[in-house]
Amino acid sequence: MNDISTTRFLITGMTCGGCEQAVSRAIGSVMDVQVVQVNRSRSEAQVQWAAGVDAVRREQAGREICAAVEGAGFDCAPITPS
Repeated sequence: MNDISTTRFLITGMTCGGCEQAVSRAIGSVMDVQVVQVNRSRSEAQVQWAAGVDAVRREQAGREICAAVEGAGFDCAPITPS
């Protein structure tokens, strides 16, 4: 799941399944997000974008995702592909 329609985020502060659910809900509230996978053991969330979402919108939505996650009480940063 590492193509241009997927973005990964480092999410820190998750300690339980409830945390994963809270992060998933926060990310899912952002427009243009199609699929969210959250893994607390890897401190990571993967977001699959809806079809047709361009790079500019993905970047904007990434900021919205981090704001939503931080609003839920966790730290968030996009992971840049290597």
